[in-house]
Amino acid sequence: MAEENPPSPDTVSCSVSPTSNFTKVEVNPNQRFNSVLLNEFNYLQWSRAVSLALGGRSKLGYVNGTIQAPEISSPLYETWLCKDQLVMSWILNSMERKLAEIFSYSKSFFHLWKNVCEMYGNQNNAAQNFQLKRELAGPGCCLDPILHYRPEQSRP
Repeated sequence: MAEENPPSPDTVSCSVSPTSNFTKVEVNPNQRFNSVLLNEFNYLQWSRAVSLALGGRSKLGYVNGTIQAPEISSPLYETWLCKDQLVMSWILNSMERKLAEIFSYSKSFFHLWKNVCEMYGNQNNAAQNFQLKRELAGPGCCLDPILHYRPEQSRP
């Protein structure tokens, strides 16, 4: 009689029915599934890489909210929780350690994603605002005061 292999530390230990649409690739919570690690400066690149990776695994609904938690009393809740925690582990593994520590206490993936977006999603707005203001002001707006400055006018 063949001996059963003990569960690997790299697999999820939640009970999932055989019809739960998990593949062996999906069940590894330590898997790094994109090449971009989130730091304080690369949110846009990171969020795009994560969205592509989740979309390729049919898990994008956790980002956009279409996959929502069933009631705790529902028989579907345990399966949802298992998948949600798996997706959270993928995301936490795609962050620098200090950021993963900050976000590791989120109650669900949706809350984690929302909090990361709120904290880092607006980081490029300053550059975009400057560019928009410059474009709205018209050509040469920033150079006009310099071009028309005459040192002798500023002396009493």
